[in-house]
Amino acid sequence: MFCFRTVAVFLLTLLLPVSANADISVRLSIDRTEVTLLDSVRLVVSISGTQSTKSKPVIRGLKEFTVSQGGTSSRLEIINGQVNATAEHTFFIQPQKVGAFEIGPAEVKIKGASLKSNTATLKVTKTPQNQSAARGPLFLQVSISSNEAYLEEQVIYTLKLYRAIKVNDLSLDLPEEEYLAFKQLGKPVEYQSRYGDGTYQVLEIRCALMPSKVGTHTIGPAKMTMTVFQPRQRSGRSLFDDPFFDGPFFGFSRGRPMTLSSEPLELEVRALPEENRPPDFSGLVGTFEMESQIEPSQVMVGESATLTVLVRGRGNVNRIPDLKLPELTESKVYADQPVFEMTPDDKGLAGTKTMKWAIVPEKDGPYQIPSLRISFFDTTNHQYDVATTRSHAISVLPSTGQDAEASIQPQKEIGAEGSTKQAIKQLGRDILPVHTSIKDLTRGTWTRPEGPVFWILMLGPIIVYAAAFCGLRFKKKSAQAKTAIRMKKAAKMFTRQCRQRELSSTGLAEAAKRYLNDRFELYLGAVTPDEAAEILISRGVDRATAHKFQSHMQRLEEDIYAGRGDSPCTIGQDMCDVVKQIEREVR
Repeated sequence: MFCFRTVAVFLLTLLLPVSANADISVRLSIDRTEVTLLDSVRLVVSISGTQSTKSKPVIRGLKEFTVSQGGTSSRLEIINGQVNATAEHTFFIQPQKVGAFEIGPAEVKIKGASLKSNTATLKVTKTPQNQSAARGPLFLQVSISSNEAYLEEQVIYTLKLYRAIKVNDLSLDLPEEEYLAFKQLGKPVEYQSRYGDGTYQVLEIRCALMPSKVGTHTIGPAKMTMTVFQPRQRSGRSLFDDPFFDGPFFGFSRGRPMTLSSEPLELEVRALPEENRPPDFSGLVGTFEMESQIEPSQVMVGESATLTVLVRGRGNVNRIPDLKLPELTESKVYADQPVFEMTPDDKGLAGTKTMKWAIVPEKDGPYQIPSLRISFFDTTNHQYDVATTRSHAISVLPSTGQDAEASIQPQKEIGAEGSTKQAIKQLGRDILPVHTSIKDLTRGTWTRPEGPVFWILMLGPIIVYAAAFCGLRFKKKSAQAKTAIRMKKAAKMFTRQCRQRELSSTGLAEAAKRYLNDRFELYLGAVTPDEAAEILISRGVDRATAHKFQSHMQRLEEDIYAGRGDSPCTIGQDMCDVVKQIEREVR
């Protein structure tokens, strides 16, 4: 055991300096690029190459925003001997006026050096005028970026779930239309916003919507099913009439299923104009650009130069055509397989296609590689446009490789008269010894079958393998025995801690976390009430018992977040009873 721990500590000692010497960089990111005056935005400053900084980031461009700190976190990863350390600072910003704002750079001082991040652009629009004063605690809203679009033009479909009560088990069904294709853009984003006179938590999902037929399309309602937890209705006054117990962590009944539907929308799809349509137009709609390069620009006859063409853009990127290189005289051309990549983001679908050709000249002299082009319909300017590459020149030199002619001298015929015999001369001695007797080849005593070296070489590997095998088995059994003992004692340790008179809410929450980790062999740094319930249910505990444990954990969280974490807790015995029930039900 001591040996393995010593080796581990030694390896960590060798690896940790890598993080200290690694390149440090700062990156700024926001969860959305377009919001209203009522929305909050999550801003994260990530510092790669270190786990902690003494100075906080200073972020430029936030004069028109209300800023609140969301906390800090750090992460250390060791992958294939490479140490990656990251520190993150989270902020929530609320816009105060309409406009386009450049946020950043974020500046951090580390070891006397000032490091700056990138910048991000945030567009703030007015609050929609159709917001009613009251919509209830839960509703669904959808919108599209434009009610008119060209054929295969990309439209952004945004769905927002507004909630002022607790929900879980969300499931979304998007409309199914024959000539409308939906593609989700990234992961859902959650933030806080105001609607009418109420404050809501908003879950936003964005999709790219691509129409494939001209005409008026009705986008049916989106449906979202969920489990809703509503507060219990209490009659009469009691001890629990204190407003504190009306918080989001108390008084919830069992969840009930609910399905929300959005309003239908209409989209008018127009045909692409026939006027000024290029002959080589392939149906590409959006905004696109091209770039190219050739390497090397100087070769010899028979050698190859590689032409690389990159097409990137935003729109129906799956329609980017495979280009063909015009026929080149006195050269061979070999086309590589095109590589296509699509990267969805909050603005829609973006993509790139990379095409390569190997060009092998067969004659020396200058070669001219013509430019390539693609035509597309630009949805920004509402007209056809062409993207082209520049032409390239190759300088081809004559080949220097010539076949060497072997000169073979004919042997002289040896006749009877001219035949002579030369005496053999010793030119030198070999480095290795020359054995002149069979006795020199006999084995020594140490390497004979009856010698000690022979048996050490034969039995040594077997003894080492057996010792290592037994050591690993013993270590495994010892670890398993310790784990089993810890699992059995988890409930007893928790019960002993619950009986302490001055046990605080923070202490009880930590005890509950240790109980879950020890009882179920987990290694979780923090456990939310929902995660605790999922863990218990997955180990065979009845849902009712798991939800009791979950409600007690929520009560403790409320005490901690309300500043009462150090006060004596009154639910210790209740949690002991729930843990005893868990021990009877767990498998």
